[in-house]
Amino acid sequence: MRITMLENEYWWGGIVNLGETLPYDKDSDCELDLGTIKLALDQSAPLFVSSKGRYIWSDKPFRIRFWHGEIRIRSDYPVELNAEGKNLRDACLNAARDKYTLPSRVPDRLFFEKPQYNTWIELNVNSSQEKVLEYAENIISHGMPAGILMIDAGWQICFGNWEFRKDTFPEPEKMIKRLHELGFTVMLWTMAVVDPEAPDYEKLKAQKLLLQDADGNTAERWWWAGRTALLDLSNPSAVEWYKRQLDHLQEKYGVDGFKFDGGDAYFFDEDDASFIKGCEQDQIACYEELGKLYPFHEFRCGWKGSGKPYVHRLQDKMHTWEGEGLNQIIPHSLLQGLTGNFYHCPDMLGGGVFNDLFETSFDEELFIRWTQASALCPMIQFSLAPWRVLSQEGFRTVERMYRLHQEMAPFILELAEKAAASGEPIMRPMAYEFPEEGMERILDQYMLGSRVMAAPVMRKGAVSRDVVLPGGMWKAEDGTLYEGGRTIHVEAGLERLPYFIKVG
Repeated sequence: MRITMLENEYWWGGIVNLGETLPYDKDSDCELDLGTIKLALDQSAPLFVSSKGRYIWSDKPFRIRFWHGEIRIRSDYPVELNAEGKNLRDACLNAARDKYTLPSRVPDRLFFEKPQYNTWIELNVNSSQEKVLEYAENIISHGMPAGILMIDAGWQICFGNWEFRKDTFPEPEKMIKRLHELGFTVMLWTMAVVDPEAPDYEKLKAQKLLLQDADGNTAERWWWAGRTALLDLSNPSAVEWYKRQLDHLQEKYGVDGFKFDGGDAYFFDEDDASFIKGCEQDQIACYEELGKLYPFHEFRCGWKGSGKPYVHRLQDKMHTWEGEGLNQIIPHSLLQGLTGNFYHCPDMLGGGVFNDLFETSFDEELFIRWTQASALCPMIQFSLAPWRVLSQEGFRTVERMYRLHQEMAPFILELAEKAAASGEPIMRPMAYEFPEEGMERILDQYMLGSRVMAAPVMRKGAVSRDVVLPGGMWKAEDGTLYEGGRTIHVEAGLERLPYFIKVG
């Protein structure tokens, strides 16, 4: 299939983890194979949307190349080009109308209304009952609101033995009861993997509930924690086994939900002998289906979740300004919305790569700017304790940002409900709202709905920035009125997040 690009046409879609390289245009020369998406460390979709109102869709993965004004597609399955629309909004809404499974509900409002807290960076795998409670108590004592608290990896005996370690979590019932008393909703980290040391490993292996490779052997795949067997989530019996483990944690200890980590495409091979034969992405989609069972959930990986009420976060970012750090937060978040993954959380504030964050010197300025860039995203998540690593002035700035997020929560929830009804993103590129103003290449500003525009500072050492104002009248957060249709220069010291409300 060959598609000629239109004049001044720009395309977004495919792999969220490549968001900063988009949009693709007539000068692009790149190829993506959605069938072997080893780079897809977060969400991906068989969908591309155009600034000229067109969209490309298939029910299965395909290979696509943007080549000097031509789009070349190779696939063993039907690929559809829809050209009904005129602009990016039309393309997104038409794709949602035709291809999404739009829900009648959104994720629990707590995800949007309150900060989330994750123990990964603050405690890493050395967490314990004492340290988790200390972390939670400090959140409250430093004036931060209780929200969702995720106890990350390290609480379990081993992978596949989803019980609390008695040496470090001697009384989990009491711990979770205390967390509830403090006002927290408690989620536990988990993955659909099983160690040979797990009590049910041999039984799962004998019943072929573990994924098998092409030779019929139990497939063991490398990830950051080592080499592990995987549950075959295309097998309903494997899902039921996993569900029993998770339900036990809820019934016995009062756990509210789960952070479902992993599920990356590199875990799977196309020729795996799974219960239901399919592509690598089908296993990811099976994993996401667990989100229907547990209202409090979080996924990092996803495939073709367009429009579904799943909570996703971005791939772990590094504690850097460029490369795989702060620079990716906005373009990746925007691509999540354009591909239908509306209910998202940018990575933990400051970055979620543990070794990187602690092997380099901590950058207070980066942490603050990261918080500002995330403040008007649908969700916001802390891990590294801001009261511990920031100056008093820096902590006050961060406090203003999460308070701003809470103030905006009713508006964000309103947008979330509209997303569930129509497929319109919560966060939107400038070109989505202002298709005639040449804003396709703006990657450091974004719209929250149709009337709030955020323009965070994204460069180290910068205390001001240029802001491209679309036509109309805009009111800055400091009360200053601006006539749009021009670029303005605003002062933006470390204490300030420039954002604007469209008033006319």
